[in-house]
Amino acid sequence: MRDFDVDKAVTEIAAKLDKGRYPEFAPQFGGLIRRAVELDLAFMEECGSAFYDDDEAFEYILEGIARERGWGEDKMVRLGALIDDYMEAQERYMEAAGLLEWD
Repeated sequence: MRDFDVDKAVTEIAAKLDKGRYPEFAPQFGGLIRRAVELDLAFMEECGSAFYDDDEAFEYILEGIARERGWGEDKMVRLGALIDDYMEAQERYMEAAGLLEWD
């Protein structure tokens, strides 16, 4: 995505999330948000000019992180809550940065 600064996005999105809701992810919080952003961008690239489906993006990010880290269903439930919060913060960030186009 043109004009997308990953470092800035990670910093701003992470700042909008309540880290206290996810104490089990505290030591790796920044890394999880960075990976979510990277996977989200990969999903957008795969979509091409097709419609961005939030539900499919959520699953793509959740399954990608869980697979990479070898996490099972038990941890995926909590990760899912974090990714859901990420998706909301990411949309607000993209909208504020003028990176979203609504059809």
